[in-house]
Amino acid sequence: MALPTGQSSSKQASSKQARANAAVKLAQAGDYNAAKSAFEAALSLDRRNVSLQFNLAVVEEQRGDIDQAARWLTTVLDEKPGYPQAAPRLSRLLARFQITDFSQLVPGGLRAALLAPDISHQPIVDAALDWLFSPSTLWGKAATALAAGTDDERLIGARLIATRTTEPLQNELLALALRQGIVKRASVERVLTGVRAALLLNSASDRFDDRRLMDIALALLVQGWNNDHAWAETVQETKALDALPVDRVALVTGDREAARRFFLQALYRPLSTMVSPHLSAEEARQIKPRALRDVIEPHIKSQLHQKELATGIKMLRPLSDQTSLKVAGQYEAAPYPRWTSLHKSPPGALKAALSKHADPERLAFMDAPFDVLIAGCGTGRQALQAASAYGPLARIVGLDLSLASLGYAADQAKSHGIDTVTLQQGDILDAALLDRDFDIIECVGVLHHMADWRQGWLELLRRLKPTGIMYLGFYSAVSRADLKALRADATYPGPGCSDAAARTYRRELMLRGDDVEGSTLKTSRDFYALNAFRDLALHESEAHVSLAEIEDFLQQNNLVFRGFTLEGQVAADFKTAFPDHPLPGRLMDWATYETTHPRTFDAMYRFWVERRN
Repeated sequence: MALPTGQSSSKQASSKQARANAAVKLAQAGDYNAAKSAFEAALSLDRRNVSLQFNLAVVEEQRGDIDQAARWLTTVLDEKPGYPQAAPRLSRLLARFQITDFSQLVPGGLRAALLAPDISHQPIVDAALDWLFSPSTLWGKAATALAAGTDDERLIGARLIATRTTEPLQNELLALALRQGIVKRASVERVLTGVRAALLLNSASDRFDDRRLMDIALALLVQGWNNDHAWAETVQETKALDALPVDRVALVTGDREAARRFFLQALYRPLSTMVSPHLSAEEARQIKPRALRDVIEPHIKSQLHQKELATGIKMLRPLSDQTSLKVAGQYEAAPYPRWTSLHKSPPGALKAALSKHADPERLAFMDAPFDVLIAGCGTGRQALQAASAYGPLARIVGLDLSLASLGYAADQAKSHGIDTVTLQQGDILDAALLDRDFDIIECVGVLHHMADWRQGWLELLRRLKPTGIMYLGFYSAVSRADLKALRADATYPGPGCSDAAARTYRRELMLRGDDVEGSTLKTSRDFYALNAFRDLALHESEAHVSLAEIEDFLQQNNLVFRGFTLEGQVAADFKTAFPDHPLPGRLMDWATYETTHPRTFDAMYRFWVERRN
């Protein structure tokens, strides 16, 4: 006799739940291969169950199948954009690992992740562009043609945006990716540079009535702000821009031709250089069409807000060290980095991470209010991430030379609702003037820009509590050897060069063959924004440090190395190479490892130390 429908349905639901519970137990026991099979079996009965999909993604990540983990996470986000932890997990996954087959990613899931709050969007931007520019797409074919030298950037750009029905204009994911991060793929940049040139040189004024083309063009405008106008221009483009003066009065009274000229100029130039006096937010509100106004007005408001907030930041005392003055000048002109999204960790997440580098009892101070110094906080990303990851008990001070950078940081703090960070302008050499000692001091990518990095480190040590811990980041002498040699290059424009010269030099490096000196800079994530490129290759002052020098400093100052922050499989490779010395390992063993793996510390030596008991 057949069971009643309700009873059958209940029995089926019970069976599904039992399968899901069994899969979870296998995963919790660490049997990830069996858990994968169990989750797949459960999904065969309930294909759109996002909880099962998410758990399968976690299992695939544990198994090391990163492509499948990313596939399932984008599937989850496509099905349910607000699913808890899916977007943060995808962002962290893509930041840590390489995807080999982007075709498996679900574009709707990438779109949802790009709109998710409180995560770093840049890894999602990278993946979205890799999906959009895969070899089978028109965008990808254009990139391949450019790489092969069989076509011209401007002509390719003109073909891609030729008509309203052009396929590349149909996908909104590109416009969203351009707005949410920075293009960090040379091949993609070249194609989009061609699109920008075509907008300037080949597009009739009525083409801007095409909504899809306007979406792409506005996204390129925002991309220019994101990358600090890093993309180079041809002589022809420069002449065309010079022939498009903007009538300021006409612009702010709603004239569309003035707005079109202003728009084209803004694809290439900072707003502050285009009309004099600078536009106010109220004047920007008069610009037509509305789509352009809605992008320009908030950008101007943000810039004005940054300057206003900077005036309220206290200074320890006026800068006097000559190197510090030069470095401050660089960052006043080009605050670094101009970041656009922030990954917020659960409160206390850093305490759990630090347990890998320090004994738990050493971290007991984190159970009560404690003090953190971010020395050289720049535009504030590190300090604001620390505020969320250390939690509300952390009283954080961000110290930096550059008032413009601190204004950017203050604006971002307001935007992200973070009020536990106090920003101060000052030199690390004047750290004695700070009003407290610190339980944790972070100083990453800063000391090697001082005249004497050892002296800067000593000044910070004097403000570290006896039980405190410290996080440092230094340029590797091994990793930076090529860049050091590049300073003797005949085309090297030198620190303090004009933005135009920096763009031209960057473009020349980008087009160099992989076997030509300096071409490796393209692999750096700092290559793709102009402020970051200056920090990477055109800095006013930098030293390259060896592990032997760091070991010597630690010995002289009674400090203990507590481990590197490592990417990918480096830790596992090191353990295989030096099985007799468990992590964190000895610095001299790491020096040996680096000689055979010279790209290991391209992102700096980043490590924790504490005082020897």
